[in-house]
Amino acid sequence: MDWWLTDGEGIVAGWVLVFAVCNGLRGAYCWLRDRDERRTVEQLMAGNLPPLQASFLLDGMAGAAETAVCMLVDDGVVKVSSTGELRTTHRGRKQMEPALRALAKEIRSTPPDTTTKLYEIPTAARFARFRELVEHEAPKVRSTSSGRSQTLMLAASMVIAFAMGMHGGLSEAPVPFVPEADRSVWLYVAAAAWAVLWGPACLWPSEKRRRWKALDRYCEDEREIARAALPDHKREAIARTREQPPPPPPPARAPRVRNSTPQRSGSWADSVDVDACGSCGGCGGD
Repeated sequence: MDWWLTDGEGIVAGWVLVFAVCNGLRGAYCWLRDRDERRTVEQLMAGNLPPLQASFLLDGMAGAAETAVCMLVDDGVVKVSSTGELRTTHRGRKQMEPALRALAKEIRSTPPDTTTKLYEIPTAARFARFRELVEHEAPKVRSTSSGRSQTLMLAASMVIAFAMGMHGGLSEAPVPFVPEADRSVWLYVAAAAWAVLWGPACLWPSEKRRRWKALDRYCEDEREIARAALPDHKREAIARTREQPPPPPPPARAPRVRNSTPQRSGSWADSVDVDACGSCGGCGGD
């Protein structure tokens, strides 16, 4: 026990072991927490995930909207112009999915003198029913990580390195591998330990990192199968309206013309009506 508490090598080894235990406990917690999600992912990949839900898991609402439009165009419910404008055809196959029915109904209710564009579907209020149905039917799987585990382990590496330096300095233990060195060298030992522990902590998933690589590949295949039913020129036309164009710049303001008043020339004495020199009486003008 003394080796762990008072020997330099023992102190370093003990605190590194504490860091390893922290990582192991966090890993066990994440494994137990994600059991249901792993089971759900396996079921999704074993079954037939609809393209709309696959696109939503992969690209969010914007991807689901683009896939839905491609499916409606392929079914003859919606037609797309060369510039990406969507109009109803008032014909085509009947849609079985509630989300596709809601989208087709809303596009059909668009006034004749206006059109629908792809970028409107994920944000416009009139497509709220479509978005609600997509989110309701989508599998309850967290596609990205929160980054909390990485943050915790990075904080643990800093705290453990600081505790290691304090432990070695306060216990007056010899510096590891350099017993004759001054005790202040423990500060450099703690800094080196922090740099070493920082690397494994960074291996934890960062924020917004995709969690299920195999599921992503499966969803990408399902999405491409649905979109590949359209000719390339129609897919390109739909993709042209993914993003809303920037608003036009404000009109240039006319330059302001200043009314310049003519300046009066001459000396200040020109405005005095009396004889400035003779009025004072001090220079013999009398």
